[in-house]
Amino acid sequence: MKIKKFLKWTVIVIVSYFVLSTLYFGYDDIDSKKGIYNFYWSGINGLWKKDKPFGFRINQPVETSFDGTDGPYIFNDKMFTVSKDNVFREENIDRTTLIPVKTDCKELPAFNVSLRNQYPVENDLYDMPEKLIAISDIEGNFTAFYGFLVANHVIDAKGQWIFGNGHLVLNGDFVDRGNQVTQVLWLIYHLEDQALQQGGKVHFILGNHEIMNLYGDVSYNDFKYIEAAKRVSKQNGWETGLKYMYSEESELGKWLRSKNVIEKTGHTIFVHGGLNHLHADGKYSIHEMNTISRKYYGNGGNAGNKREALILSSTDSPYWDRRLNFEWKYKLLFKLNGINIEETSQQQLDHILKYYNADKVIIGHSIVDEIMPGYNGKVIRIDIKHGKKFGSGQTKGLLIENNVYYQTDDKGNKKKLNL
Repeated sequence: MKIKKFLKWTVIVIVSYFVLSTLYFGYDDIDSKKGIYNFYWSGINGLWKKDKPFGFRINQPVETSFDGTDGPYIFNDKMFTVSKDNVFREENIDRTTLIPVKTDCKELPAFNVSLRNQYPVENDLYDMPEKLIAISDIEGNFTAFYGFLVANHVIDAKGQWIFGNGHLVLNGDFVDRGNQVTQVLWLIYHLEDQALQQGGKVHFILGNHEIMNLYGDVSYNDFKYIEAAKRVSKQNGWETGLKYMYSEESELGKWLRSKNVIEKTGHTIFVHGGLNHLHADGKYSIHEMNTISRKYYGNGGNAGNKREALILSSTDSPYWDRRLNFEWKYKLLFKLNGINIEETSQQQLDHILKYYNADKVIIGHSIVDEIMPGYNGKVIRIDIKHGKKFGSGQTKGLLIENNVYYQTDDKGNKKKLNL
């Protein structure tokens, strides 16, 4: 009887909490393709929150607005920007001149970008340099990203490449969630040319969030980007607007289409999500996985055949797979959705590495507290919950120097990994 009474009151408390929190904080259900509320209740706190209209709404447009510096968005000789005080501008540009990129970062308020005329597809395979730095999942956080690069002597304070012939690997998910997305993308774009001039290399490997943006999926976009997409594309649909922003007509869209989802440097594989036994068993080469992925950039995930479908799958693709860092919450989520996936075993990983002639896999995608080796040092997880401020000490990446592996942070501290 005591257990029954306990369970009864537990249910009452939980239900009461959800009812009261919804009453106070509100609830909404948004059709993110069309940008309308299926249902909206502001919550009582909407009475005094300026950015939250009070009341109920059903099948009404969702209000979006600018929120500080954004852009540039470039389409041929047209450039669109949003100023710090939310003024939207359209202007003609001379593509042969330097394009200014303004930021909300006080340490680097602006930098200039030289536009390219061509975007050749990236190679899949590279030799391992003497020095390589990898970082993942920056998620639109320009200030932390810039601070990390400065602290690790990849760039100077003015945002210029000083890493010589070193390599910088960006292991996916540099967009979404944050509010400095375009600045992050343009900094990467800017550094690519500078690195090549010094014999170095920037590898921008796409993660699931870059792919989502190419598809027009706004699920993790700040409203400022949705508003920009509506203004630039002259379309009210959120999905169609965002898709246009990263289409083959836009400078950023053309550039992103040249990128890979997986690369191999020396005997080390860099991939956002991971590799699983299906990739090795199916004898997918790294080149084939990139080719299939690139074929569908911006074209949705409906593959033409089963072989392609595996690489585009939201559970099995190299940019979505979680089997190498299978946290309990994802296990539970998959179980609840009837998806039967098992964590990769050591034996399976050894088979995968043997097939790809690799020693290690570096992954992002699933958050860890520290740069964390696993599988007897053969997998290194580098998706960190980065800091928000310049030089916080919380933004961390991976340094490979003369084949020795270190964790390094945005204060320049490095710690040798136990592999």
